[in-house]
Amino acid sequence: METIDLQIEGMTCNGCKTKVEKTLYSLGGVTEVSIDLDSNSGTISGSNIPEIEHINAELQKVGSYTVSRGSNATIPASNESLKSNRSYKPLIIVVVYLVTVTLMIELASGMFMPEVWMANFMAGFFITFSFFKILDIEGFADAYQSYDLIAKRFRFYGILFPFIELALGLAYILFPDNGLTHLITALIMFVSLIGVVLAVTNKRQIQCACLGTVFNLPMSYVTIIEDSVMLAMAIMMYLI
Repeated sequence: METIDLQIEGMTCNGCKTKVEKTLYSLGGVTEVSIDLDSNSGTISGSNIPEIEHINAELQKVGSYTVSRGSNATIPASNESLKSNRSYKPLIIVVVYLVTVTLMIELASGMFMPEVWMANFMAGFFITFSFFKILDIEGFADAYQSYDLIAKRFRFYGILFPFIELALGLAYILFPDNGLTHLITALIMFVSLIGVVLAVTNKRQIQCACLGTVFNLPMSYVTIIEDSVMLAMAIMMYLI
């Protein structure tokens, strides 16, 4: 049994990490794989582990990933830049944008009706967030699978989820008073919330996939607040 330290280039999210892990496990002779996304490093263990050139050839089949012998204690400068970009700025901008636009729509109508504003906000939220997920459905599914309770068991749910969000967004535009839409939204947000809470309380360093893989958002209590607010709004709209 031998263990080799690897430095891995090209990973930007948990979807990348999953692809690299699956590829390394598929190599003949590799029995154990451990990857640290934050340091872009890892180790592989086994007998008769293939040469680095062969490993890189296999990784190139699934993405722009390369490995070299290295130390897990080494953090590349490029990864330091990646870590510094792990912020909620994109999420905050998107939410503020949606709140502002939907409030302006209500003001332009001459009256403010909370249930109408919430329906417009939910429509904008789901349509916008589904757009970012659809840009990289496979990557989103891999990242979502790392913490969502249903996606963990059925990966197809992660692939289908962006289209479920899109359908909900359109439903809030076409049928804003439909109780079934509110119930489905509440159920989906509740399941998502449980997965997020478990990930955060277990202090797992994973990527929040709410905006797909386009932005490198960290999973934290901000994600819990986001899901909780959406859940609360769906319940309120159902009860109104």
